[in-house]
Amino acid sequence: MISTFSLRSKLLTPIILFSVVIFFVSQLYSFVSSHAEQKDVLVERTKVLANGVAYNLQAAILFNDSLGAKEVLSAFSADEQILRVKLYTADGQLFSMYERRDASAPIPNATQRAEIVKQGYSMGDKHLFLLVPILVEGEAIAKLRVVVSKSSFSKIYDRTVNNAMLFLGLLVISSATLYLMAQKFILDPVYALNQAIQSFNERKTQSTRLSASSSDEIGDLVNAFNHMLDKIGQRDQQVAYTLDKLEQEKFFVNEVVEAVRHALVVVDSSGNILHSNAASNEVFKCTPAYLKGANFLEILNTDKYHLLLDAVKTGKEFDDELLVFTNVFSDKQLLKVSCRKLSRQDQFLFAIRDVTVVEAALKRQKLAAGVFENSQDGLVVLNQDGVITMTNPAVAKLLGYSQEQLMNKRPSDVLEWRQFGTLMPTIIESVDNFGQWQGEIWEKHSSGQAIPMFVKVNRIATEEGDSVYDYVLILSDLSNMKEMERLEYLAHHDLLTGLANRAQLNRVMDEILSPQYCIEEGVGLLYLDLDGFKQVNDTYGHDAGDEVLKQVAERLLSQVQSQDLVARLSGDEFVLVLRSCDVDSLEDCAVRLLSLMEKEIIYKGRVLRVGASIGGYHITGGSESQDAIMKAADTAMYQAKSSGKGRYVVHSKVRTG
Repeated sequence: MISTFSLRSKLLTPIILFSVVIFFVSQLYSFVSSHAEQKDVLVERTKVLANGVAYNLQAAILFNDSLGAKEVLSAFSADEQILRVKLYTADGQLFSMYERRDASAPIPNATQRAEIVKQGYSMGDKHLFLLVPILVEGEAIAKLRVVVSKSSFSKIYDRTVNNAMLFLGLLVISSATLYLMAQKFILDPVYALNQAIQSFNERKTQSTRLSASSSDEIGDLVNAFNHMLDKIGQRDQQVAYTLDKLEQEKFFVNEVVEAVRHALVVVDSSGNILHSNAASNEVFKCTPAYLKGANFLEILNTDKYHLLLDAVKTGKEFDDELLVFTNVFSDKQLLKVSCRKLSRQDQFLFAIRDVTVVEAALKRQKLAAGVFENSQDGLVVLNQDGVITMTNPAVAKLLGYSQEQLMNKRPSDVLEWRQFGTLMPTIIESVDNFGQWQGEIWEKHSSGQAIPMFVKVNRIATEEGDSVYDYVLILSDLSNMKEMERLEYLAHHDLLTGLANRAQLNRVMDEILSPQYCIEEGVGLLYLDLDGFKQVNDTYGHDAGDEVLKQVAERLLSQVQSQDLVARLSGDEFVLVLRSCDVDSLEDCAVRLLSLMEKEIIYKGRVLRVGASIGGYHITGGSESQDAIMKAADTAMYQAKSSGKGRYVVHSKVRTG
C-alpha cells in the first residue's frame, strides 16, 4: 500500500512516524520509571514507619492492652497518605485499629489478598495494601494491615504531561526543519523531473526539456533525461515505420489463426497459456476470460497428463494423440491433440480437434455393424425401389441363399416371395402410418422346405432426404417354436377330434384338486358315453364313425365356456369339466347335451343317429382324489345307461376335508 504513496508522503510519513515513536517510547519509559520508583519509595517508606510502630506495639500486645495499642497506632497520623491500619492477633482477631478522619479506605478483593499473602503488599488503582508482621524473638505475635493512598502518584502524571509537551514541541520543530530542507533540495527537483516525464508521455514531444540546477545526482538525472529525449526523437521515425509493417503482418497472421477451425493454443514451458484462438473457446466450452492466463495442463484434465507434461518440459512433439477430456460442465470429450515446438524459446503450439461426435459415430457404426453381422435373426435392407442392399449371414443360414445371390436384386428375383409379395402393399401402408409392421410369414428354403418366420418391418431415413426411406426386414426363425407347439399339442390333444386327451384331463384335474385352487360354487364333471355308436361303425364303416365323433366333439364344445374342458378318453367316451358351477347348472348342461346328441348327423347323404348316457358328479371344497371323482362319475353314467339309456344321473357331494 505504501508503494502507491507520493514521494512527498513517503518522505513525510517516516519523519512523522519516527517522531511519534520516539515521543511515545521516551514518555512511556519516563512514566514507567517514575511510577516504579514512586511505588518503591511509597512501599519502603510505609514499611519503615510500620516496622517502627510494630516495635512499640509488642508490649501492648503481650499485655493485652488494646488502648495502649491504639495510642501507638495513632503514630500513623504523621503520614497523610496512610488511611487505615488494623492490628490483628496471631489467631486473626482484630485487636486495635487506626483510621484517618474523613477518609474512606477500601477492602482488598480476592486477587489483591492473594498478592498480599505472596509478596506482602498489593498495588491497586488508587491504594496500596501492606501486611507487616510483628515479631518477638522471630515469632509473629500479630500483624498490621495498612491501607495507603496513592495520591502522591498524581505528581508523577503532572510531571510526565509537562515533559511530554516540551519534548513534543522540540520534535515538531526538528521535523519541520528536516522536511523543509528535503523539500527544497530533493522534492522540488524530483517533482519537476516527474512533471516533465509525464508531459512527455502524454504529448510525446521534446518541448519538456529541463535545465539542471545542481551538479549532484539529481542534476545528472536531469541531464540523462534530456539525452533520452534526443535518442527517442531519433528512434521515433524508425519505430513508426516498423510498427506499421508489423501491424500489417500481425493482422494477417491473426486473421489466419482465427479462421482455423481447430483450437490453437500457445503455452510456455510451465504450461501457462500465452495465446489461444476463437476456436479454443468452442472446443473447451468456455469463455475467452477462462483461458486467458490459465495453465494449459490444469485445464486439459486428461488421462495422458504426462504426455503433455513431457511436451512442454522436453520439447517432445507428437501428432493426433487421442485424449479423454472432462470440460467445465463435467461432460466427456474426445480430443485429437498435436504438439509442435515454436522457434521462440520455451514456447509450444498445441493444435486440438474435438472428435467426440466423430468418434461416437464411428463407435456406433462399428457396434451396429457388429450387431448386424452377428445377429441370430436374419436382417435384410431394401431401398426405396425394393432392391436388396444389405443382408447378414443369418439370412443365408435361414433361407439357404448366399449374400452374393441376394445382393442388388429384388427378393422376388431369388425367393419365392409369394406370401410376402401379396402382403407388401399392406406392409408399406402400415409402415408409413405406424412406423412398423410385424407378422408370421412362411417362406421357402433354397431346398424347397417351407420355413415359418416372424417378420418385423421398419423404415429408416436415408441421407438423400426425409422423404426417401430404406426398409429393414428382421426375420426370426419360428421352426423350433412351431415344432415345440406341435409336439405340445399332440401330447395333450386327441388327433381325430382336437379335444383334450387323457393326459390333459389329468393335468387339469390335478390343478383343480390342488390345495392352492379355490373352489367357490363348485366343480362339475360329466362322464358321457355314446349310445348306438358301435352300430354306426358296424353298418357304415369307421369313416362314418370318425365323422360322428368329430360332430359330437363340436356339439360338446358349443355347451361349455372358455375356462371349461372337454376331453375324449377313448372310443366313444367323453368327459366335461365345468369350473365354477353349482348342481343345478350341471344338470341343465346334461339336459342340453342329451338333446344335442339326439339330433341327426348327415354323412354322405345318409342320416346317422346316436344317443348318449351321462353320469355327473359335483364337488364343493375338500381334497377328494381324482380317481375317486372319475369313478363316481363313471358309476353315475352306468346307472343312467342301465336305467334305459338317453338319460343322466348326477351325484353331489360336499367335502369338508
